[in-house]
Amino acid sequence: MKEIETEGKTLEDALLKAKSVLEVPLDKIDYKILEYGREGILGIGSKPFRILAWIKKDPEDVLRSFLGNVLSKLNLKARIKITREEGYIKINLEGENLGELIGPGGRTLSSLEFILRLFAAKNQISEIVILDIDHYRERKEKYLSNLAKKIAEKVKKEKKEFHLKPMNSRERRVIHLTLQNDPDVITYSVGEEPERRVVIAPKEDER
Repeated sequence: MKEIETEGKTLEDALLKAKSVLEVPLDKIDYKILEYGREGILGIGSKPFRILAWIKKDPEDVLRSFLGNVLSKLNLKARIKITREEGYIKINLEGENLGELIGPGGRTLSSLEFILRLFAAKNQISEIVILDIDHYRERKEKYLSNLAKKIAEKVKKEKKEFHLKPMNSRERRVIHLTLQNDPDVITYSVGEEPERRVVIAPKEDER
């Protein structure tokens, strides 16, 4: 990372000098104030602002480097694929023998995503980071969506509510979204974490 020191009568002046040297827009520059300036009286005792400036790293590079280090420490190899959508950075790890990173019910994956989000926040990455491994979550969401539709048909036929097994908030959301426009059933959640679950019930049972 290239770092330069610049100074100016004001902080803005020092940043403009850094912009000229680094040849990037101001919003691509990060900096640390080394010495605060002061105007002085009639120019006497004035002191310039002095800063250490550098080009901000691309969020994708920062996250890729962090995950690469994690994989290396775990002696695992994976392709790190990153895509960006408005407000989101989506990461998918692809490779062999990555099951331990997913864990039972995806719990290890969720923990790793939580750590990754903390790291992103610490590095001033504003987008929401979403992590998947070998498209596990994508497959799980399709399974849950199909399950929701299947159970909904059973509820309509038997005219009685059905309690699904306990799920985390992300999984419950898939069920709710899948059936939100179904005119014949309603969904709601009951219980306390980690035993909170979705109930699918006939529309006439709405309360």
